[in-house]
Amino acid sequence: MRNFARMAVLAAGAVFGLSGAAQAADECAAAQGLVDKAIAHYKAVGQEKSYADFMDKGNKDWVNGELYVIVSTMDGIFKAHAINPKLIDNKDLPGLKDVNGVMIIQEMIKAGKSGPAGAWAKYTWTHPETKKLAPKQTWVKANGDLLFMAGCYPPA
Repeated sequence: MRNFARMAVLAAGAVFGLSGAAQAADECAAAQGLVDKAIAHYKAVGQEKSYADFMDKGNKDWVNGELYVIVSTMDGIFKAHAINPKLIDNKDLPGLKDVNGVMIIQEMIKAGKSGPAGAWAKYTWTHPETKKLAPKQTWVKANGDLLFMAGCYPPA
């Protein structure tokens, strides 16, 4: 009976672990969808209105927990970032490195310029829930002379 109980606990742990991985994978798929949605919104309503919408922390269409839109120039100067507006127009931002020396913004620029389909920029960042360093990736897609982005923490 003890073995059965132990196996049931292990099985439940495995299911919950998988659901956490599935949730992280869903978050990454949602990041890709959010970028496409943001580009369509930008094209429909223009720069001024779309930036205002992207920056509205109360608008769940554009800011939902750790899922939010970032817009930058091709030089890596952020133009919209609801979670940390201090990053907007910060000329030092393109030199930002993670703990492993990865030039984060440069990776985003490279991903955005890699082709029309978009690409992932991968780096290490502090996870907002665990407060520990973790792999993070940001989906980057170019539209004209701008980069549209949304990030996630991929499954381990």
